Amino acid sequence: MIRGGRNIAIVALAVLAVWFLGGRLLGFRSWEWHQKLVLEVDTPTGAKTGGSTVVIHASTEPKWIPISAAGGIQSYVKGESAFVEVSPGKYLFAILDYASGTDRAFSTFPEVGPNGYHRASAMETFRGTRVVARNKYPDFVTFDDISNPKSIKRVDPDNLSATFGPGVVLKQVTLTITGEAVTDGAIEKVLPWLADFYTVRLVDPSQRTQNPPDLLIRSITSGAFKTKG
Repeated sequence: MIRGGRNIAIVALAVLAVWFLGGRLLGFRSWEWHQKLVLEVDTPTGAKTGGSTVVIHASTEPKWIPISAAGGIQSYVKGESAFVEVSPGKYLFAILDYASGTDRAFSTFPEVGPNGYHRASAMETFRGTRVVARNKYPDFVTFDDISNPKSIKRVDPDNLSATFGPGVVLKQVTLTITGEAVTDGAIEKVLPWLADFYTVRLVDPSQRTQNPPDLLIRSITSGAFKTKG
């Protein structure tokens, strides 16, 4: 009778463990942290700085699940893109890149863990700021006319003067793992038309504006500047 009661207790504890730990016991893991991207631009009138804090959601599925992504880390970002006003009415935007949010953080702060799992876990409590390597920069764009979404064009981060005039240089891009709140609402003040272009592209892909066409520019929707919902 005592042995039976002990077995029942063990089973009950196991059930409770599965209940509370659930997916973790089965190999499912998830992490979340906030990171801030800041753009620093030198101009003839002085240094200009602008940034944005986003939240990164990262997760992994156990290897026993029969899908190609099983065992790896998937992630998505929520928030809005970093931007800086280089000169009156002229802005530099770092578009949101959904796939490389974790990659940029992991490569910028490799010391937080030996692999993706340890780094993702450490990011939840880690705090620090560091310069982003050139090969981990996001894509940059601007608008010839900020009120016209179709005037979007790519910006070469190594040659800002070609877009913004002599003496304009991208000094550095920094990434901070932070406890700051996610930036919300700043970009709508600059791009009030965002709500109209979440389901349609800013530039009609059938219009050949250059040869060869810029596939990045032709694929952009408002989601490149702010996630919806």
